[in-house]
Amino acid sequence: MEKILVLFSGGVESTALLVHYARKNFRVFPLYVRFGYPWEGYELKSAVRVLNHLRSRYLNIKNIKIRKAKAVLKSFEKPKREEELEIPLRNLILCTVGAQVGYRLRIHRLAHGSLGLYPFPDSKRDYFDELEDVISKGLGVEFRIETPFYGMHKEEVLKRYGREIPLELTLSCISPVGGKPCGECIKCKERKEALSSL
Repeated sequence: MEKILVLFSGGVESTALLVHYARKNFRVFPLYVRFGYPWEGYELKSAVRVLNHLRSRYLNIKNIKIRKAKAVLKSFEKPKREEELEIPLRNLILCTVGAQVGYRLRIHRLAHGSLGLYPFPDSKRDYFDELEDVISKGLGVEFRIETPFYGMHKEEVLKRYGREIPLELTLSCISPVGGKPCGECIKCKERKEALSSL
């Protein structure tokens, strides 16, 4: 059985990634990377609930692995526009942490839920291609960063995987209130718009 690490935050895309690879009979290892931002405590609790739900159905999804990383930005203001969601070097850090964890576990494949829709240089497929090459050279083995949802819209992901995702448990919010989505931030609005398409 092939193994893959999946960058997992408990949101719609990363949860769909777990289902995507579990269906293909991979041994799936969810990885949560903490940067120290205020929403992460709630996000991680939500992610664990989502994972427990999925693991009751898919025995090939393993328990969550949590690693800490140092954020480039010390604080993160609530963005009002999509462009303000960018966190410098975020995908570089996520993928290199994934490579480190994978190397210890002898896993040389990492799945990222990027749709490629944000206007950030590090969300583009050519960025991941270049990063694959750099990491592979550093590790001395071929390392792959897979983005199976690249080019899709959130609505498309939901239509393919929504029935198997416990949507009520997922969280995609940068300003949760009491562990629940604020309903006002850009991430909440994106989620609401996608869900309305079902």
